[in-house]
Amino acid sequence: MLRFPNPGSTMANFVAVYKAAFKRYRGQAVKLDDMVQATVEANLATSSGYMGKEAIARSTRKNRSRDPLYNLLKMYAELFRSLGWLRSTESSALNYTFTLLGEQVVAADRHWRSLLGETVLGIVYPNHAIKLSGDHDIRPFATILSTMLACNDGLSRDEMIVGPLSASSDRSKADMDDIVAKVMGLREEPAAIKGALDELQEARGIQIDTLRNYTRWPLAVLRDLGWTEKDREPYLRNNKTFEIHRLTALGKERAHGLKGAVDLRVDQVDRLSSSQKHALSRHAHFSMMERTGFDVSSVTEQLQRDGETRLEALRKLRLPENKPILFSPFQSLSIADLSEIFPQPEVAPAERSTQEVIDGTNVGRGPRDHLFVEPTFVASKTEAEGVDITPLKAELQSLQNAHLSADAAAQAFAHSRRENTQTQFYPLVTHLLQLIGFPSCCSRTGVNYQRWDAHVWLCGLAVPIEIKSPTEELSLSTKAIRQAIENKVILLARGGMETQRELSTLIVGYQIPNERAEMSMLIDDVYATFGFRIGVLDLHTLAYVAIKAVTELVSIDEKQLSHLKGFLDV
Repeated sequence: MLRFPNPGSTMANFVAVYKAAFKRYRGQAVKLDDMVQATVEANLATSSGYMGKEAIARSTRKNRSRDPLYNLLKMYAELFRSLGWLRSTESSALNYTFTLLGEQVVAADRHWRSLLGETVLGIVYPNHAIKLSGDHDIRPFATILSTMLACNDGLSRDEMIVGPLSASSDRSKADMDDIVAKVMGLREEPAAIKGALDELQEARGIQIDTLRNYTRWPLAVLRDLGWTEKDREPYLRNNKTFEIHRLTALGKERAHGLKGAVDLRVDQVDRLSSSQKHALSRHAHFSMMERTGFDVSSVTEQLQRDGETRLEALRKLRLPENKPILFSPFQSLSIADLSEIFPQPEVAPAERSTQEVIDGTNVGRGPRDHLFVEPTFVASKTEAEGVDITPLKAELQSLQNAHLSADAAAQAFAHSRRENTQTQFYPLVTHLLQLIGFPSCCSRTGVNYQRWDAHVWLCGLAVPIEIKSPTEELSLSTKAIRQAIENKVILLARGGMETQRELSTLIVGYQIPNERAEMSMLIDDVYATFGFRIGVLDLHTLAYVAIKAVTELVSIDEKQLSHLKGFLDV
């Protein structure tokens, strides 16, 4: 059976641990003790109820197998390696370096879910990155999703253990049919799954509680990515029901998407020449980056040069040429191959002195961190008058009830609007602002002095809004900043609505780009040159604030929004 360690209960904390280690030791080779240090300094782990240096002191044992924090980070490191974010060095399995893929997870910032989703689907065995005991030829998360799709859209925890996680292969249709048939055969009555677990316990010599513990991390991944939610399923020959983890609409979309992808395995890649392997690997990696919202224009020329060689590789393997490729080089290839395909600077051993971090002078923070503004919530305002927003309010309440967290509900809401055009998206932005409590409306077509897409009244004054629908651009570009400046200049020059120079000019788009360095620099430059504050919100953030207004009767501080400079960051 595939065994996934269980270091924590939420993916937000899981990703935060990686970010803490990366920001502290970027460009260095690290040991587990270094990762313990970074995690404790970021207040992401405790020991014996203590934090900071005292936590490390109380955890440390001469016998490292009895050191709680050391073993906790060992579990984290094992999963980071499976995801391709961390690599063991050639000299020691317990010395690690951060990968380019891991760096991109950090760059994704709060949009990490999309990249996490890609990398969990990239987990595959066997591979050249991790030596795994047992005879496994399987892509576990893809197999779990496909099995769910074939089993009334879900699996119970115990079915996952006996089915996909215990399968030796998923390479053929017959392999998948066997997994599905095994799962469906366990649904006749409660005794069936109990008997299967007892057999597995005896065969593996592992207690059932331990087997179940191996599913905690996969289930947390599926839940926190919004791919599954808990439900009940009836037994086929019994009037009782059992708990099932059922695919959401987003989960079904991912599962169906796997059917149209080429599942490329390392034994196939090994049959290619070096040039073919390199070209196909670069294509697979940067296609994955593009799917998750990264701008890959900087490697366009390289990918174009690789084009014919990549096609040669696909023809050699007799694979379709125009389908998405499910293959993650950082999770499959050797260090030697990766160093040739994605050359990176040599790393130095981690510096062991961490006093500057303990003293509160952590140098890991970026130069534009002041542009990421956490919302300040105050007592809710009354919903602003406008069109009937009752259906929107009911939808947000329903999503909150289904997902149990404002963040997950906002994510689901944003995903449901991914295909919105201007005519749908522009009014949606104003309706969300009305729900939060601020009068807002779209500009009238043909009114010259209203060149902005919409405006919102904050503190009794008008603030212009530049809006980009997802069908215009999925991720906001720097073009929006130029248009936001024009909106501000025209409002100040031509009048028509009362405003003030020091108020923000807002931008609302579907999502903020993962690589925000250029946009951040422009926001600072515009303020330094013209004194204009540019505030940026994505749909996830706006929906999050609206959900808080609906469910908790709080609203973002009006003055904070009216003077926003940078990205509102929830």
